[in-house]
Amino acid sequence: MRSERLAPLSGIVFVVLLVLGFAVFGGDTPDIDDSGSKIVEYYNDHQGSQITAAILVTLSTLFLAVFIVSLWDYLRSTGAGRDFWSTIALVGGAVSVAGFLVAVGVHVALIDGGDKNISPDAMVALNAIDNDNFFAFALPLGIMMLGATGAILKAGAALPRWLGWAALVLFIVQFTPAGFIAFALTGIWIIVASILMYQHAARPTATAPAVPAT
Repeated sequence: MRSERLAPLSGIVFVVLLVLGFAVFGGDTPDIDDSGSKIVEYYNDHQGSQITAAILVTLSTLFLAVFIVSLWDYLRSTGAGRDFWSTIALVGGAVSVAGFLVAVGVHVALIDGGDKNISPDAMVALNAIDNDNFFAFALPLGIMMLGATGAILKAGAALPRWLGWAALVLFIVQFTPAGFIAFALTGIWIIVASILMYQHAARPTATAPAVPAT
């Protein structure tokens, strides 16, 4: 089906929406040590852009989910018939989707708090969670990279081996203080994998020769 062939490209849409949500509309949100009054003032002044950012990140999780299932199916079907590594990639990706949605929920609470002028102390607490929930969605993406590493390098899934080694490096760096860099580079990995999987799916499949009637 055409929709299944296009499904791998969902990874590209995910990255584009996430960049728009985080970098373009999300902007420079308050730091963890900012005062409650400053946080309330920020979300009062930037309500529109922050709502847009929350919507874009929420939409991105839909495309991430489609990409994860496409990746899992691709690694499983083109590998050596072993589901272990591809399942690790699936689990890591699924947890990341949940982590993104939790992060959106906390951010929406901050937007509501700025609109309703809730207690500055409560805004400080929400802002601290908002600054630190990066781990809820980034580290699971690292686990997805581990699964991709095993599926490519161990089970022989039909992706370049260099992409497997790149996934291994990203998995390791994700659990270091340079994890934010690894998170950003994981977006590039997803784009490359999306293109390669789409190209593989778009190739015409050979049809079996007709058997002459007897």
